[in-house]
Amino acid sequence: MGDEREGAVWIASYPKSGNTWLRCLLEAYRRNGNLDINDMRITTGDAGATIIQGVSPLPLDKLGFRGEMLVRPAALLNLLTRMSRPMWIKTHFANIQPAGLPHCIPQDFTERAIYIVRDPRAVFLSFAQFFNFSLKTAADAMSNNEFAIGGMGDYASTLISDWSNHVASWTSETAYPVHIVKYEDLAKDSAKELSEVLDFLGMDTEKAIIQRAVKAADISKLKAKEEEEGFRENITEKHGNFFNGGTSWEEELGSKWIARIEKDHGKVMKILGYL
Repeated sequence: MGDEREGAVWIASYPKSGNTWLRCLLEAYRRNGNLDINDMRITTGDAGATIIQGVSPLPLDKLGFRGEMLVRPAALLNLLTRMSRPMWIKTHFANIQPAGLPHCIPQDFTERAIYIVRDPRAVFLSFAQFFNFSLKTAADAMSNNEFAIGGMGDYASTLISDWSNHVASWTSETAYPVHIVKYEDLAKDSAKELSEVLDFLGMDTEKAIIQRAVKAADISKLKAKEEEEGFRENITEKHGNFFNGGTSWEEELGSKWIARIEKDHGKVMKILGYL
């Protein structure tokens, strides 16, 4: 792996930025081009209520956000002790430390991270559609540094923060290696991006398997599979599809909302080449 660290490999992103798509590509590669979106074995997530309740008998509604965050390091360590290597964990947490609480992503048992970033104008449209938000609610959430999801039912709390803060928190990390994947590059040349991710993970790359993985995880196939069978990870009925085949913000967003996103997040967008 290129250093002496051991621990979790985070597959991180702001919601609706391509995290699940990249996980499907990795899954298909590890399984020689085979993929079943309802039998994802290679990665796990950090948002399940059972992870928190593995170290606390209290239900989420009794713990509250502060309680969840206080037990999160122990819950993650408990999860890691039960995982086989490689320990790949999906997260939508911002890589920050809330005041008076542990760091959302504990550095002591983190090996490295892959961060997927997407043009926030496209994120905004997909985000609103998936969460069934009005455009105003979605824009407000994307600019709210305390924005969180979960905290009830099958999902623990996930502190997402605002889009700019989320992106900056991961892309500026220096305590461990972070490999950045742009969604737009993944869409343009999935094989190239997957090969670079595998190199970053210290894995052998076989071109034939990469091509099979790319074919198996083609977005149109994932979308058709979800429409036919559903997607186990999308358990909330009010949510839209995980795999929506991409969104055209240029055509679907009016100038008012494009201007709002560019105003709220222009500084980070410029750094990433989105403006």
